[in-house]
Amino acid sequence: MAIRKLRISDIEALHRLFAEVSAEGEFLLRAEAPPIEQMRALLLRALPLDLPQFIAEVKDELVGSIEIFPASFCGLEDSSGEEFGVLGMQVMKAHRGQGLGRQLMAAALEHCSRLGMNRVELAVLKSNRPAIRLYERFAFRWVEDLPPCTLPSGRPDQPQKMRLLLG
Repeated sequence: MAIRKLRISDIEALHRLFAEVSAEGEFLLRAEAPPIEQMRALLLRALPLDLPQFIAEVKDELVGSIEIFPASFCGLEDSSGEEFGVLGMQVMKAHRGQGLGRQLMAAALEHCSRLGMNRVELAVLKSNRPAIRLYERFAFRWVEDLPPCTLPSGRPDQPQKMRLLLG
């Protein structure tokens, strides 16, 4: 298993990863991956900025990814007026529970520190206990509950915001 920076040549494999995790209907609020051209355009915009974007490969297969985008890049802001990172992570079902998330997180957060980010935020479903435990191991803390939602599977859930202060 290897962790490395995301490259534009990874776009098809990254799209497949998003499609697989979205199709589970349990962890993402969307039932399908964004269109590949939309993902490609986002990557072409993001890659020159050297953002924390990493993938996990097992036997040359992309099986996990983590992305931390500046909030302004995502059109988000809060009352603090300070820039912060917004984290997203996906791991294929067959590769969960093997430490990939921990390794992806470590690489991304170390990169955030080098970039001088002050904080990272994420939204996670309360039902996703393994993800919450991972985030808590990296010192992410609950900030607030977000509005309840219904997942693509039809199951109701409660997202929560978590935050990590860096530096």
